Amino acid sequence: MSEAAPSVPQMSLRSATLWAAIAQYSGFAIQFVLSVVIARYFLGPEEIGIFSVAFSAAAIVHGLQDFGLNRFIVGARELDRGTLHVAFTLSISIAVAIVAIICLMAGPVADFYDNAALYPIMLVIGISFTFVPLSVVPMALVQRDMDFRKVAFVEVGAHLANGTVAIAAAWWGYSAMALAFGLFAYQLARALLTQLVRPVLAIFPPSFEGAKAMFTYGGWSGVLSLTGAISARVPDLVVGKLISEAALGLFSRATGLAMQFRLLVGGPIASVFYPSFARARDREEDIAEHYLRLTAALCAVTWGAMAGLAAASEPLVLGLYGERWAGVAPVLVWIAMAQILLIAVPMHIDIGYLMGGWSRVIRLTLLDGFLSIAILLYAAQYGLIAAAASRVVHGAIWWMIQSVFLQSLVKFSWAKLFSIYFKSGIAAAASTVPLLLAYRFWVAPESMGLGLMALLSVMGVALWYAALVVTRHPSAADLADLALERFRRAKASKA
Repeated sequence: MSEAAPSVPQMSLRSATLWAAIAQYSGFAIQFVLSVVIARYFLGPEEIGIFSVAFSAAAIVHGLQDFGLNRFIVGARELDRGTLHVAFTLSISIAVAIVAIICLMAGPVADFYDNAALYPIMLVIGISFTFVPLSVVPMALVQRDMDFRKVAFVEVGAHLANGTVAIAAAWWGYSAMALAFGLFAYQLARALLTQLVRPVLAIFPPSFEGAKAMFTYGGWSGVLSLTGAISARVPDLVVGKLISEAALGLFSRATGLAMQFRLLVGGPIASVFYPSFARARDREEDIAEHYLRLTAALCAVTWGAMAGLAAASEPLVLGLYGERWAGVAPVLVWIAMAQILLIAVPMHIDIGYLMGGWSRVIRLTLLDGFLSIAILLYAAQYGLIAAAASRVVHGAIWWMIQSVFLQSLVKFSWAKLFSIYFKSGIAAAASTVPLLLAYRFWVAPESMGLGLMALLSVMGVALWYAALVVTRHPSAADLADLALERFRRAKASKA
């Protein structure tokens, strides 16, 4: 049996983005509430830092879990059942190896950081990954179909399980372990809910027939994932070791808040970027224009959000988390600025795979990981703020490397890309004007309440969109149409 890539996606790009938005926004809301409740009422910076060390150490190994299977399935022109059986079998085999490695790492990591609490936390995190194979291949098939209704159902349910269990465990006094229990609940719920939308039994029985080619591809993909995980997670480990676990708690809270906002505003677009680009390639459309259109949308919304987040950092952190988390605010400014650079040329790995630049992707990712860690190791000697500022330096270097690489594959116009940057930058700057004027002429940031901050932020959003319209940003009309479609759907559901 063959599962050919459809000539027309089951959902339009706009509808897929809408449902992806539902999944992203709901997941964001749940995670956001969880982070606020946990940080404000239960765990302090040091406890959050302890969990961050354990999770980051485990996540480096867990980066191998996907083994490129999601990217392979979503991007393949055709699939047959034999390929799916092999993919499922590989996901099981890799999961077993990953769980074993993480559990074996638990003792040495606890000894290295001289903190016995890390040992049981890493064990719980490691065991939670046993459920991952039940969702890897089925959810890749759902994304291939661009059926983001089902993605929304699974992700929202899993996030609810995570939040409920983590808060309950923190209430009962489990300290940093509460977050590990929440992660366990998330993986279990995601695996179970996936069976309701795309049962894993449909790709039984496991098989290694023809696995050599996929294993070769997955091996290279695994190297890439491992390198990416090292680049993403080693900063937490460096901060925790060279500065302190309390400093890591502040650093990880700032990073988490920036990433949550980035996913909130840009996640729906990013989640349909790869399958949409793959289908455009299959239909032999102008991929350069397709890439620029999606990049324009991501830059428009993400740059505005990150600029606004940086401007609102102090009143936001104090209002949400309280005084003991005040150190997050200056770190958040630098992390938010770094995110602007890191989203400027999106999907470099996925586009590299689709366009045949796989070996270059791996080499560039290795180079990026080395530079990221080297810059941070130097900066961390001067404290937490210097470590955070180093992320902007890394982001600038990352952009230079990846933009040249992607242009060589997609052949987009540099002039059009910089035009997108210019217009997105103007809109992002406009979004900060109400807050900055209020700080200058009205109320200091440390004295501003959440209500006033929210009002000024809404005014900033209005100025942001006005700037998009005035500058004739490519995404101004698309964003308006998307909002109108969402309003019509909401109105129709109530009728």
